[in-house]
Amino acid sequence: MTKTRSFSGAEARLLLRRSRTGTLATINRDGGSPYASLINVATDFEGQPLILVSALAWHTKNLLADPRASVLVAEPPKTGDVLTGPRVTVIGRFEKTGAPHISRRYLARHPEAALYAGFGDFGYWRLVPEIVHAVAGFGRIETLAPAEVFPAVEGFAGLAESALEHMNHDHPRAVRHYAVGLGGDPAADWTLRAIDPDGADLSDGTQALRLNFPARAIDANTLRQTLAEMARSA
Repeated sequence: MTKTRSFSGAEARLLLRRSRTGTLATINRDGGSPYASLINVATDFEGQPLILVSALAWHTKNLLADPRASVLVAEPPKTGDVLTGPRVTVIGRFEKTGAPHISRRYLARHPEAALYAGFGDFGYWRLVPEIVHAVAGFGRIETLAPAEVFPAVEGFAGLAESALEHMNHDHPRAVRHYAVGLGGDPAADWTLRAIDPDGADLSDGTQALRLNFPARAIDANTLRQTLAEMARSA
């Protein structure tokens, strides 16, 4: 019998999708003490955390010495006890990656990073999860296996590339409707920069917006229907 989660894997993944910043905990190469640092966060197609870091940073030197690390993302309430807000910690090992779609996905969430992403000392890293710990207030605490949070999406890269080209070239008005519906500037030049099964990232070159899908879209028909319906709603 499948266990009913008080904080599901999908909820944990969507919190990671929404987050733009987090805390990276690495093992200090000098002495082995924990070292925590503020980072920008993006996600790959499955939802696993991506970071862009300089080789000059302590945390990068730590990862080169020992790739074990964790990333914490949180949504604290605007007022009251911050511990009542949901947070997710992904624990695993970081690996360097140079895949082109990784850069696209990261810069879709952090367009301002384009100013330094090409510098020689900067590189992309992906956290390969081993366990996920999710907390959403009193009594809602779950330890999740990676497969519960990050289900595989084989072949999605090609689908995403095709959908981006189609929407930006053939349906720019729909893309603008998405952005304005999310509070974006109506006068700005909005484009879809990245798509995953849970949503899409839009940018005007400086500001980034997240369009969340009402349900996962992992095939061409579902993705097309979802984008069309959300354009009509917007």
